[in-house]
Amino acid sequence: MTPDPDHDDDDREDLETLATEITERVEIRLGHEAHYDWVAFVPQRESDAGALTKYFGKVAGDDDFKIRGIEARQRSTPPFIEGIRWDCLDQFDATRSQDAVLDCLQDTIKRLHAGTVPVEQLVERNRVSKPLEGYTQNKQNVAALKRAQDQDLAIHPGQDIEYVVVDDEKLSRDRVALAHEEIEIYDASYYQSQLVRAVESILSPLGWDRNDIRRELNATHVVSITDWT
Repeated sequence: MTPDPDHDDDDREDLETLATEITERVEIRLGHEAHYDWVAFVPQRESDAGALTKYFGKVAGDDDFKIRGIEARQRSTPPFIEGIRWDCLDQFDATRSQDAVLDCLQDTIKRLHAGTVPVEQLVERNRVSKPLEGYTQNKQNVAALKRAQDQDLAIHPGQDIEYVVVDDEKLSRDRVALAHEEIEIYDASYYQSQLVRAVESILSPLGWDRNDIRRELNATHVVSITDWT
């Protein structure tokens, strides 16, 4: 429902008064954040209930969305993934249709496997929390630190390391390439999984999880050899 602009100020005052009264009664601080056309709460992993710290919504009378607690707000998210999430949000806002969101995702996955996404849009940036020898799991950032070490690049705790995932099935430093290197390929399947995770946040309030999304993609897309070259 579209709000009546003539009553916006009165409504806001009422909401702020209500938030103050609730705060005083239950001793949990509440505040009026924004007036939304619609808002969706992302379900918790172990429950169908929405997590109050994870949500997205369309601000009333504005072209902007507010997003809290989901991957697009994380600084490590590659620009390409973040951009597609905004595109999918636009589709959801315009159509209220999961099919429109899935079509957007499907088209993006085709671009990934066609190799047409600029590698600079796939750069992941992670904060280094400890020296290389302090890590016990061989994750992507560890592979990136090993590559940096091979190139005599000193990356200290508290600094960022930037890389593109080029073959996530490898466990060696060849799993990634540093952002400054000449990168000719990327791991399309890895970034496809990242996209599915990103879109899951949008569709989960409608009851979809990443397994549902994958099944739908498999049902509507026949993989050809050109998708993987």
